[in-house]
Amino acid sequence: MVQEKWITFCQCILLAFVIVLSFAIVRTAIAQEVYMQTGFEEFAVGDPPPDWEEIGGDFEVTKDTVKTDKKALAILGGGDGDGLGVPIETENPIISVEFWVYIESGGRSFNLKVATADGIGENTGCTYINWDAGIVRLYDGAAWQLIGDFETDTWKYVRVIADVGKSEFDFYVGDDRNDALGAKPEKGLPFRNAALGPVAKWVAFYTWGITAPGYVDDLLIYEGADPLDLAVDPNGKLTTLWGHVKQAF
Repeated sequence: MVQEKWITFCQCILLAFVIVLSFAIVRTAIAQEVYMQTGFEEFAVGDPPPDWEEIGGDFEVTKDTVKTDKKALAILGGGDGDGLGVPIETENPIISVEFWVYIESGGRSFNLKVATADGIGENTGCTYINWDAGIVRLYDGAAWQLIGDFETDTWKYVRVIADVGKSEFDFYVGDDRNDALGAKPEKGLPFRNAALGPVAKWVAFYTWGITAPGYVDDLLIYEGADPLDLAVDPNGKLTTLWGHVKQAF
């Protein structure tokens, strides 16, 4: 009887160990590196986020046009070649970028670059996406190419998957994150010239001929093409379930 109880106890211990080990293996397999996740609440209003790379321009955290909570990033203007960038340190050639975006009507707004150059001012070897008067488009190194229509004066959710190894990207848009993730993407869109290296080094907001402000909220940058598993807190902000948040600064 004692021997049977001992065997049962050992079996329970072994089963518990297997369950814990399995959970650890699954968690490790699906965890993704998160390079930036911010709703801009931690930054002071009226200034760009500190420790981001800035070249001129009128970039500031604002309370004026916001999707979730109390703050967002405003891209209000700037000269040709001004930019604000998040540095990325990665070994993964695929980077996903997600955010809420609000584009005012009235003409050309900002550009988005997932860049492989050493500096954010370099325009080759990157996604080169621009919002302009009700459309979103790309520059392929020779001419502007239409990606699709893009509604102005309202918040939309965008996801970009940049594959540096192929110098291509996919573009998703929807009325919210679930809608964007389930939308039919524009796939295999070309970089502005081939990538300059094996991985991305920047995600940058960039101005050139800008006449219409744009706003960004809930910026999320992470590795890989698989959507990061997220939850939504009671205030509507995205929270990370899986993914190791990398402190880049």
